[in-house]
Amino acid sequence: MPDDDAHDRGDHFAFLVKMAIKASERYDNASVAKKMGLSYHAFHQRLDNKTMFSADEVRRLIASFPDPTIVSYLLRGTEFVAAERITADRSEEEEAIYQAAHRIVFEATDVLRVIDQALADEFIDQRDAASITKEIEEAERSLVSLREFVSARKGTRVSRMSPTDKHS
Repeated sequence: MPDDDAHDRGDHFAFLVKMAIKASERYDNASVAKKMGLSYHAFHQRLDNKTMFSADEVRRLIASFPDPTIVSYLLRGTEFVAAERITADRSEEEEAIYQAAHRIVFEATDVLRVIDQALADEFIDQRDAASITKEIEEAERSLVSLREFVSARKGTRVSRMSPTDKHS
């Protein structure tokens, strides 16, 4: 089956990056360019797809602007799923596991919400499918993140929070 994105020569990727940065409240083009080690002009050339991102630049982009939609786009059509790394000090591992588990519940609730909205008119259009897919991808990332965090602690003692810490 041919890949519809195979012939766009980076147009869709550049557009996705541009829109993700525009939608971000924490990042802008200048700050991402600087973190990537590119001039503003060079970065803008890539966002306008006048110059294609190199593989190394894509890696630096993801490190500088950690937006999961970009990684999900790159992995679409593969057997891989993008997942954020859960980081916690030894003293915060239990809390990190609980927070990650709660995040899964919230993400699953978001999936149910968009499905309910989509089915209100008994028809799933292209926009509905895109919203549902986006929420499912976020839920998948949450599940994979927790799985990887827990798997890395297999056979080790997870430090418990003290009762006073739980109530503060």
